[in-house]
Amino acid sequence: MNNPDNNPERKGRELSAEEVVAENMKKRKVRREMRKKTPGFFIKPLIVIGAVLGLIIFSLSGFFTIRNIEVNGNRYYTDNEIIQMAHAETGGNLLYRPEKKKIRTYLERDPYINSVEIHRKLPGTLIITVKERSQIAAIKYGDEYLVIDRNGTLLRKTETQPKVTMLTGIKIKKATLGEPLEARNEDVFKDALTLLGKMEDGGIYFIRIEMSEMYIKAYVYESMVVSGSIKEIESAIDQGHIQQILQKLFAKNIERGTIAISEDGYASFTPDI
Repeated sequence: MNNPDNNPERKGRELSAEEVVAENMKKRKVRREMRKKTPGFFIKPLIVIGAVLGLIIFSLSGFFTIRNIEVNGNRYYTDNEIIQMAHAETGGNLLYRPEKKKIRTYLERDPYINSVEIHRKLPGTLIITVKERSQIAAIKYGDEYLVIDRNGTLLRKTETQPKVTMLTGIKIKKATLGEPLEARNEDVFKDALTLLGKMEDGGIYFIRIEMSEMYIKAYVYESMVVSGSIKEIESAIDQGHIQQILQKLFAKNIERGTIAISEDGYASFTPDI
């Protein structure tokens, strides 16, 4: 067979663009044919496919069965209560059937659950991490007590007085579980929530807070009260004045009297004899 490269007519002239393309296509075709004849041409893809199938089968094996369910971040509910509320079960596949969306939906229906995160710990542990809303106060409403968090979200209704700060002077307009309470005296309610936040952050506990538009009484004990305007009491807590005077009174076992807050936020104590 004659080699086109030895053709004397072609040696004396340059190849056209079409001829160059044709030559390159012929060369690629020859290389492809040679690769097909090379051992392992079809074996490599088969190995890759086999490896992928092997991984899939392994992931579906009992090695990744959910054997443990771990709960983190909970304080109000127990681990078992969280697991039951989440409808979480052992025995499923950790990789393909943890049903994370359903678990999150079930838990976030509860007003005490603020957010949910779900993780997997190989080979067989499902981790549920919750962030709970903390109950901080209650308001008497008819025959029930409305238990709320520091943002005013209604966590539950109960006929038994809970062991949290009692708020009085709040006129409830609407109370829906899982939603912020609506009050007719909205500004007074907002002031109460602000004071509750200051109380919690400042490490103070009042058993009862009597709210009004002008004046507030916050009871440390039934016989010891902090009195002043909302701004004065907030300022005294922020500056640590109330905490300081309470520490001195507690050290002397004094449980009766009035702590008056001045306009500049300072606290003075008058004993109740």
